[in-house]
Amino acid sequence: MAILFVSGINDLSRIGVAIDDEGQLINLLDGNCSIHQRIPLKEGIDAYLILFGKGVKQRSVDFTKKPTLIVNQIADADTHRGALERCMELCAKVDSPVINHPEIILQTSRDRVSELLQGIPGVTMPRTVRFNPRSPEHIFEGAESENFSFPFIVRMAGDHGGKSMIRLNSKEDYRALHVYPFDGRDFYLTEYVEGKDSAGYHQRQRLVVIDGKPILRGSLYDQDWKVHGASRSFMLERETWEDDRVRSDLLETEVIPRLETAVQEITNRLKLEIFGIDCSLSPEGEMLIFEANANMNILTNDHPQMNERMDRIKSRIHAMLARHSGERVI
Repeated sequence: MAILFVSGINDLSRIGVAIDDEGQLINLLDGNCSIHQRIPLKEGIDAYLILFGKGVKQRSVDFTKKPTLIVNQIADADTHRGALERCMELCAKVDSPVINHPEIILQTSRDRVSELLQGIPGVTMPRTVRFNPRSPEHIFEGAESENFSFPFIVRMAGDHGGKSMIRLNSKEDYRALHVYPFDGRDFYLTEYVEGKDSAGYHQRQRLVVIDGKPILRGSLYDQDWKVHGASRSFMLERETWEDDRVRSDLLETEVIPRLETAVQEITNRLKLEIFGIDCSLSPEGEMLIFEANANMNILTNDHPQMNERMDRIKSRIHAMLARHSGERVI
């Protein structure tokens, strides 16, 4: 066999389901950076394995010929610890080169990444701590004990896409915290760092870092401080896709090259072969990081106008797979 792609099911042993364009039921695995089946590969070059978390019986895996490369797609240290630990056992047993080794992924929780990325020139990494509040009062008490000043951000551990993310500007925001289930789960506190551009908008760029080299995945802005995919509607009321291309080209040619040293240092500290950075980039080439980890959508694309950019990312991934496996992958 050649390249083995490994995904994992979360610690709750739950998966999502959806209906594809042909009316077929498909599985949706959260907490995975899905590369497999999102990029074209030469026939017979790949195999796929799904791992369960602890407490669920897993069929043993034996290889007559070991993979030339293992690509670990399990990417969430908060929600997939069991699958990551099983992937560690697999990697130790097989002893093949590994992309995004599960042992490294376990060190990429938000609080750990915040610690790792402090003190890099040109990079602002807001402080994040993990804690276990039992009530809204405990959130304010925890923030005070950790010397967080207003405003700060609170979210549930394991949450993505800003679904549970709340910015607290003062203790008067107390009622907003009643949406949370204080059932023993962990939360994150994060410093809020203002990063508006000269037009007064909040920016968010997503960089895909492949073997230490950054490439722009997309650039969004919004009047709201939570900038996500839905911000595209706000943008299209104010600009065309051609404006987006010009702005993105400027970032790729003028801004991102200034960050290569910083991105290489981030890579050295995170020790990941492929990951994403959500950030706000200033024209001067400074980076405000919102998050950096492997658990990001980098190949999903709902806009044909972005096809060329996505093709460049896929080409970089092909090169990474070939380099680490020694195989011809396309």
